[in-house]
Amino acid sequence: MKNIAGLIVVLLLLTGCAGNMKDGVALLEKGEYQQAAEAFEKDIKKERNLDEAYHGLGIAYFELEDYEAAVEAFELALKHDTKVTAILCSFLGASYLETEEYDKALDAYERGLSCEDLTEELEQEIQFNLIAVYENMANWDAAKKQMDKYVDKYPEDSRVQKEAEFLETR
Repeated sequence: MKNIAGLIVVLLLLTGCAGNMKDGVALLEKGEYQQAAEAFEKDIKKERNLDEAYHGLGIAYFELEDYEAAVEAFELALKHDTKVTAILCSFLGASYLETEEYDKALDAYERGLSCEDLTEELEQEIQFNLIAVYENMANWDAAKKQMDKYVDKYPEDSRVQKEAEFLETR
């Protein structure tokens, strides 16, 4: 997700944000996630740039591995009409996966696959993560189908071997 975090930082920078938002984005870019979260929270307290501030806060919390807080921030970003992007859906899906909210993870990933800004790299990541979602749901048939679909599209990915071996035991 680090490459994706970089992409979202660029997107936030392109929006022309100022003040705490700009500081938060710069701190995300430097990997100073706690300080970034604090900067975004300042804008939230001032009720400025709420969509982008919650979005940035979600990324900061995700990188801090506080997935429950990341989910809350991403959901608030959506409630404040942030643009639904494949990147946002991927972060949200990954956060739901970490918080064991598998149905919501599945929904977020599927939504991400239908976004206009979906890149090949992000699609591959989402498709791979869908295997994990189905495994965690103990939906072995769906996991195997997703695995087959993934292998057909990305046969060079060595990560899939471990997952394939696991699924063979199910």
